[in-house]
Amino acid sequence: MPHNSRNLPAGCVVHCVNRAHDKRPLFKRATDYEGFLHLVAWAKAKCPVRIVAYCVMYNHWHFVFWVEVEWEVSAFLHLLTCTHAMDFRKRTHTVGHGSVYKGRFKSCEVLSEGYYFNLLRYVEQNPLRADIVRSSREWRWSSLAERFGNGRSLIDPGPLLLLPDWHHTIDEPLAGTTVDEIRRSLKKY
Repeated sequence: MPHNSRNLPAGCVVHCVNRAHDKRPLFKRATDYEGFLHLVAWAKAKCPVRIVAYCVMYNHWHFVFWVEVEWEVSAFLHLLTCTHAMDFRKRTHTVGHGSVYKGRFKSCEVLSEGYYFNLLRYVEQNPLRADIVRSSREWRWSSLAERFGNGRSLIDPGPLLLLPDWHHTIDEPLAGTTVDEIRRSLKKY
């Protein structure tokens, strides 16, 4: 069966997610997370993309891209996931043990300003919703940590400026219907 096209047109904002096969852990130690973000920086240098937000969790990751050039996100994610999968298999001595990722990334285009801000909060609140941290800013492997000055430089300005009180509202829970809407939108693809 042919794959759906991942041609994301220039100018769109898109939410992309991928998770480990069978929801197995992709990242167990801080060095695993750091290594992945190092690969993100490397892949971004090879395939320039505009990353508006991201969050790396133990068995999946989220990216929000503002597409500048058609096909750039697909090329970036292909390079990133293939390289990460090879590195993962070598590091865990599991070469030949099947796929690392569940499949190709899932994506959903952002179609409104309200959805854009809710999506950024959804992505950056991910560790809080998972009860891993008491505050979203405690999670070191997200764009929120970068916004608070962790020294990384993976994120780019988005099409809309963040709300001035972003750092105060980031931990306010999203409505359950909003969370469901974001999750449903990815299931379509």
